[in-house]
Amino acid sequence: MRAARANRGKAAKRKPAKHIKTKGRLVSLMSAHGQLIIGLSLVAVVFLCFANALRNEFVFDDIYLVSVNKQIHTLNLPLLLSSYRPLRDISYAIDFSLWGENPFGFHLTNILIHAANVLLVFGLIQRLTKDLVSATLTALIFAVHPLQTEAVTYISGRRDVLFTLFYILAFQSYLTYYRSRWSVKAVACFLLFLLLWLLSLLSKEMAVSLPILIFVWHFCDAWDVGTESFGRNVLQTLKRTLNRDKWFWMLLSLAGIAFTAYWVLIKKASHRVGFGAFEYWGGSFYLNMLTVTRVHAWYLKQLVYPTPIAQYLGAFEISESLFDWRFLVSVVVVGVVLVYGFLLLKRDRLMAFAIFSYFAFLLPVSQLIPHHELLADHYLYLPMMSFGLFVSLLVKRIGSSGVISLKALYFLAGVAVIILAVMTIIQNRTWKDERTLWSSNYKAVPNSPRAALNLGNTYQYTEPQKAEELFKRALALKPTPAIERTLYDRLVVILINERKSDEAEFYVAQVLKESPRDFFGNLWLSQIYMLRKDCDKARSYLSFAQTVAGNPREVQLSETATRQLEQQCGK
Repeated sequence: MRAARANRGKAAKRKPAKHIKTKGRLVSLMSAHGQLIIGLSLVAVVFLCFANALRNEFVFDDIYLVSVNKQIHTLNLPLLLSSYRPLRDISYAIDFSLWGENPFGFHLTNILIHAANVLLVFGLIQRLTKDLVSATLTALIFAVHPLQTEAVTYISGRRDVLFTLFYILAFQSYLTYYRSRWSVKAVACFLLFLLLWLLSLLSKEMAVSLPILIFVWHFCDAWDVGTESFGRNVLQTLKRTLNRDKWFWMLLSLAGIAFTAYWVLIKKASHRVGFGAFEYWGGSFYLNMLTVTRVHAWYLKQLVYPTPIAQYLGAFEISESLFDWRFLVSVVVVGVVLVYGFLLLKRDRLMAFAIFSYFAFLLPVSQLIPHHELLADHYLYLPMMSFGLFVSLLVKRIGSSGVISLKALYFLAGVAVIILAVMTIIQNRTWKDERTLWSSNYKAVPNSPRAALNLGNTYQYTEPQKAEELFKRALALKPTPAIERTLYDRLVVILINERKSDEAEFYVAQVLKESPRDFFGNLWLSQIYMLRKDCDKARSYLSFAQTVAGNPREVQLSETATRQLEQQCGK
């Protein structure tokens, strides 16, 4: 009987072998053809959503990083060494060599990199889920979510799209290395992983989270649904995860610590950190973390109900008490999401990975090392992949339960994607120019001194009275010293032009009180005394301004002022 069964088994295997082989090739070809169509469709969707951004101008930091930045006019070694994000600056230099000072080309590069990232997200999620539909939905959410505009539509958002490109490639390389270990291919993939991670770090410091992402992936993969208690299972899984690659964790941890020290202490990437000094939000680590918990709850809100804001300075009050209702609500929201992630480990480890990877991506910007930007929508650019993965898996899970048909759920998801895409197209207009950007930001964050200052700048030469009103409003909002100093300068110029010498002198006095040798303070005071026809004092302050002039622009301004003084008072 065994021999007969064995012969029948061999015959069964031999007989359909050709058919199975042919069928396998057909399925493979269909799959490859389907992936190509989906890939092209995803790229088309990206361009449909962001095409209207191609006509936008340079705005906000674009002006300093690109428009007036002479360093990007040539590709050279100093460009690589002078910035803590050198790869971003090199990409700007390449754009400048192709397009000159035309913002169209810089916008086009951002969109192209974003399209490449969408394809990479699609490929990674398909690899993890083995499901084209889930991969497609994840990629669509990543592609069209309106929070992505700050990274894609804003030229200075190049840092986010660029680091994400190399980050996902590095993670893919690591997965290939790990699944083909102890082979020549594994060695090549590991070296490629290190190179890609380095390129990601040189694009933006958030890439330092990659080892944490890999740890989270191993943790979810190593989870074993057993009879042990939950706490013991967590400890056992942590132990198994660490034992998988001890030397690897040591290498990556040392590399991450070294880069963070270089980024923070040498390159001065954060204005709130110095040697031995951390300026936490609220003045202490305790208040800092109360506030950060609220920030994370806000991010979760932004994912499901997006209200994009260009910058948040002045929008977020520091929490000062454990019993602040905003903190209490936030800790419940964030806590529920994290607990749900652990509960999912027993049912769907990939959904759990989506939740934990989201928080892993955000760890570098969670103010453990304080940064001068408390929160920003562009921080969610890469974490959007985790959100998209979670949504696509949740849709599939609910559909499989039979509560709602899977087709109905995918239809609703498609409608949601269309709504998000329309919101993105509308949001692109916000970044059209300085006026549209800061009008929108001031409307969203009326208590932001930065928004009032920058909106006032757009009116300074066309409607000076409106600019004056906005500058005074910004001063009333208790701005940072840097913004306050700028406001004094802007107001003095307007007031001098309006021949309001007494009021102008008041603001100049504020500047000179902090810095008596300030060039502009002495120059403006000279202008004020010219208005009063006090030639001796005007000459005295102008002479002093000339002695402290520190750059060609200041020298040029002092020469112009000298000619004005000679015309009015004689030599």
